[in-house]
Formats: sequence, C-alpha cells, structure tokens
Amino acid sequence: MRAFRALLSWSSTLVVTCALTAAASPAAASPAAASPAAASPAAASPAAADWTHPGYGPGDTYFNPRESVINPRSIDGVAFRWSTGLPAAPGPSCSEATPPLVAAGRLFVADETGIGAYRAATGRLIWHHTWASPGDFRTPHLAVSGGLLLAGVSGCRSFEDPGGRIMALDAATGRERWHVDDGGPVASLLVDRGVVVADGVSDAFPARVRALRVSDGKRRWVLPGYLSGVSANGRLLVHRAYGDGVAAVSVTTGRRLWSKPTGTRIEAATPAGNRFYVTDRSHLICLKASNGSVVWRVPALDAWIGADDRRVYRSVSNGVEALDARNGRRLWGADFEGDAGQPVAAGGLVYTSVDAGEPLGVLNAATGAVASSGTQFHQLDERYVVVSGGRLYLTRRNSLEAYTPS
Repeated sequence: MRAFRALLSWSSTLVVTCALTAAASPAAASPAAASPAAASPAAASPAAADWTHPGYGPGDTYFNPRESVINPRSIDGVAFRWSTGLPAAPGPSCSEATPPLVAAGRLFVADETGIGAYRAATGRLIWHHTWASPGDFRTPHLAVSGGLLLAGVSGCRSFEDPGGRIMALDAATGRERWHVDDGGPVASLLVDRGVVVADGVSDAFPARVRALRVSDGKRRWVLPGYLSGVSANGRLLVHRAYGDGVAAVSVTTGRRLWSKPTGTRIEAATPAGNRFYVTDRSHLICLKASNGSVVWRVPALDAWIGADDRRVYRSVSNGVEALDARNGRRLWGADFEGDAGQPVAAGGLVYTSVDAGEPLGVLNAATGAVASSGTQFHQLDERYVVVSGGRLYLTRRNSLEAYTPS
C-alpha cells in the first residue's frame, strides 16, 4: 500500500508539469497526438450534448437523447475526419485505451500511460496526466462534473491489497484539485447531485460504497457490505456484495430509501430515472425507482444492456434485440455474423460492435432494420462508440478516431 501511495503521489506531482507543457506547447506531445491524421474542419453541429460517464450518464443508459445530426437519414454520409494516436506504455501495462467522455468541447480518454484531454473538434492534445509507473495501475474509472474530471484508480501489482485513489483534475488544465487515498480499490465510479460515488472490494478491504463531495473530496457517507450500481434523480441503486438483494439510497446522504431481496447485478436506469433494470440468476427485472416494486420481468440473458425512453436494447448471441420498456415484450431482433457488444442508442440509431471481424453494426432503433453497412467504421473489437454533438467517436487499439456527416 505504501508503495502504491508513493507512486500515485509522484504521478500527482507530474500532472501539473504535463498539463502546462502540453497546453502551452503542442510540440511537447507525441507527434501522433499533436498532429491528427487527415484532420479537417468539422461540420457545423449543435451545442454538444456532454457524455459525462462511460454509459452516457450515471444511469448507464448508453443513450444520448440530444443527438440529432447523425440519424437514419445521414448515417451513410458519415465519414472519417481525424485520428489521434494515444500514448503507449514502453512495456506491459494494466491500463488500456477507453472510449472517450465528452464535455465542454473536450474528450477525456484513458490510455496505457494515464489520462489525456483532447479537443473534440480536431483531436489535438490539451493535456496529459501520466502515471509515474504505467505498468502499476489499472484502467481508471472516469466521470466529468462541475469542470472536474473525476478518476478512480487502483493498483495492479497485488490482488490481495491493490490500493486505490480517487482524484479530481481540472478539466481545462489537468491540474490536480484534490485526491483521497482511503485504502480500498476503486471498482466503479459515478457522479450525481454533486457527489462522487465509488466502490471496491479486496482481500484486505471488505466491500463498501463510499461517497465524496465533488468540489473538495470531503467524505459524505460510507455504506459497508454493498457495491454501487447506477444513480438517477438522486437515487443510488446498490447491491449486496455477499448475497442477493438491491437497495436504493439517497446519493447525497446515504439514507436507505428501500430494499428488495432480489437482484444480483444492476444494469441501468431509465433515461427518466423512474425505473431501474436489474438481473438475478434467471430474469431481467424492471423495478420502480420510487419503491422497488416489480414492473415486469423476462428471462435473463448474459447480455449488455442499453435503454432509451421506449426500448431496452440487449445483446444476444449473434445479434441485438429490443424490448418494450413498458412491459418487457420483445419488439424486434436483429442478427449479425458475430456476437454483439454494448448497444448504444442515439439519433434514432442503435450501434454495437460485432466480433468475428465484422464492421460496426448500425440499426434503426424503431424497427431493428439495418440502417447502414457500417463499413466506414470498420471492425471495433468489443468496445462501443460515443455519439455526441454530431460526431461519432471511437477508440481502436491506441488511437482515438472521429467521424462526422460529409
């Protein structure tokens, strides 16, 4: 633990230098990061809809309700605009490139060596926070709130006692605003109502959810024996770490609102925040956020989940299916030549990676019909795309790419 804290402390000292150098002198960045390939002026777009969490928001819906530029009519005209190389570790690294978060015209991406901020329109590097020893840290969990980039990071040298830190970086400059070393690893992180929530468990640290104030990192509350899930409208859904059952607590105070003995995994909230989706060993279950009562249940699949206002999308063997959000009834199914990944909904479209070397899957959200061949995006491993402000972003190995309508 002491070694982990020392490494993180060194990294925190380095971030100010890296941030100021990169911001003041683009040449200080690696050539690939500083000089995006095939960059061109981006098409005009509306005010960007921020994508502040990996799943769009703290509800993990993977649905952007504000996207309208890229839609079923324009998708075939979407083309490559730029690519930016991401820093690579000189040796083995426990961290890897992540799909970007989007906020205030910036993209925030974890990579093999740390975390970087890039201009959303061009891909140019703004600043980079570099770990002191890239091989010692797992891929960080990120969220953006109140002009801060929140990051939860754990060590990867020890499974029994990996250690962890929650930190806040200035989103514009990369300067560290605060950090908290509270012992346990960070397995997830989200922000709602000005509170950053993290969880984790290891052999040395029993499971617990902890909540800190976003502005200064001051502890708000701790809930032992649970792991965090999703949050919507100030209700945080958590699940038991050592058994079945979920509970809703106030994200600001930790006060329990209700609990139910069902559910082993938390999937998502609805965009309106009035329902939660959870799974147990045999069912996907829709619960009322107000009291936890069951709205509907259907047979469960080992699947990634996405949700818009009308439908629940889930990956199935060699495809994606949509369920009616009101009652769980199957609305449509779409088949691919390989297994589908995380569904992402935006602008009336559903996107998913497809394995077996297949291109990105692009479907009409209402009907499940193929909306585009997706060949312009090529193959995407098991990652997901981010669609925001008229641009489609993706990470492919150690590069960040952007696509816009022609």
